[in-house]
Amino acid sequence: MFILPKDKAGNKSRNQSDCWEAYQEYLLSVSGRLPASAYDFASAEWHYNFLDHRCPHDAWVESITIYEDSIGDRSEIRQLHIKTTLLGAYHDGYIEIVHIDVKKYRINSDSFVHGDWLYDEVRLGDDGAVVHEIEFSKANLYVECSDIRSLWVPK
Repeated sequence: MFILPKDKAGNKSRNQSDCWEAYQEYLLSVSGRLPASAYDFASAEWHYNFLDHRCPHDAWVESITIYEDSIGDRSEIRQLHIKTTLLGAYHDGYIEIVHIDVKKYRINSDSFVHGDWLYDEVRLGDDGAVVHEIEFSKANLYVECSDIRSLWVPK
């Protein structure tokens, strides 16, 4: 999942600060190719600041809604979206994340709950799609889409 930098011997580093720096460098390197809202979400200071109430770390899933928009005379032109609503870690608001025009997704869980949001990564796929992987304590969500939009809704 995460882009791990290599040390001088060519081994992948597991040092958290090395990983964080490599991820930030990666985001900067693809900033012109990611849609603006996906880049803003991925690079926002609040996104990884555990003291910020908008940070998804330790948030709980309220709902994951998979839905299709349609246009055309027979509603034959379809587009899939995934909306995840999280109760923020401080329980004083909701984080809404919408994956727009989903091309592929997977939800893996061995439990009846998702658990806490632990961490996530946004990157550019080989085909230019936005890839978003989310690791929950009891599940994970993988999405390839055209864009990501997020919203903080105070309680």
